[in-house]
Amino acid sequence: MKRIAFFIAITLSFSSCELAELNEPPSDDADMDMVNLPTTIPASIEEFEQAFHGGSERMWETASFQLAGFDGLQSCRLDDTMIINSNGMYQYDGGDILCMAEDDTRLKSGTWEVVNGGRGLLFDRDTENEYVADVNGFEDGVIALEGQYLGLSITGVYRIGQ
Repeated sequence: MKRIAFFIAITLSFSSCELAELNEPPSDDADMDMVNLPTTIPASIEEFEQAFHGGSERMWETASFQLAGFDGLQSCRLDDTMIINSNGMYQYDGGDILCMAEDDTRLKSGTWEVVNGGRGLLFDRDTENEYVADVNGFEDGVIALEGQYLGLSITGVYRIGQ
């Protein structure tokens, strides 16, 4: 569940004009109607990183989250936020409603880096919490991520916080 906590909190932005099309955009989901799902990613790692941390730091909030087969889990993730810093560090806040199990600590921190040519984010390299989230799209202040936890699909959409 620690991996879920880090995955959920991962939120990103896009501020570049140049984009690279993805082969497969994320599928539509009724829970994601509140944001337009991105279908492209920044054209370079530098543009990705700039959009992710905004030059210094950027706060991201959860727009939608789904763990396959667990309908009730999303509500405890919707108050999660993450601050992404330009120095490769992040601070995660699980919000007032924690999902229990390994998600029993509200505040956490760690490292992040862009991998796979901008199609992935690696959190907490070389630690027991290491996790890679696939980037399905990243534009207009919204990022769509996907991953696995115990063989279950995790999807999350995140937007720049206010």
